[in-house]
Amino acid sequence: MDFKPLIGTEEATLDDKGRILVSKKKRERLGENFVLLWGDLGCLVAYPESVWLRVAGEVLDAPSINRGRDMLTRLMMGEAVDELNCDQQGRFVIPNKLKEKAQLKKDVLLIGLGDRVEIWAKELWEEFQKYPDVYGRERRAAFEKAYDLLSQGGGTWQPTSP
Repeated sequence: MDFKPLIGTEEATLDDKGRILVSKKKRERLGENFVLLWGDLGCLVAYPESVWLRVAGEVLDAPSINRGRDMLTRLMMGEAVDELNCDQQGRFVIPNKLKEKAQLKKDVLLIGLGDRVEIWAKELWEEFQKYPDVYGRERRAAFEKAYDLLSQGGGTWQPTSP
């Protein structure tokens, strides 16, 4: 591991311009450039660039005709934003599309998960905490199906009848 783990939970506020302040420790551990995407639970996920390249590489190593690969790349990469970085005050702008998908309003939480940071709307995090087994079931199921197809090496493309 060539980085220090991203740990701890921090409260933050999303300002009117869609910016969020990240603590110095998390900024340093995210690195100069990071990737932001809509995760499997519906929150946003920020990956340090080095980790993202490894994760993306694992997915893209599968044959391009693998349906699981296609599904997973759509779910993970289709709306991801890369080369994000913080300004001198330690803020970065969350793109509107991702902000809306994650239902971010004002109060947010940044939760370190070792190799990534989840960004949650505070009220959605509280809902997830109450019902972690069922929260985001539909989106999570789509990721699980894609991963299963990818890891089994099956699910290759089949022509469909007109």
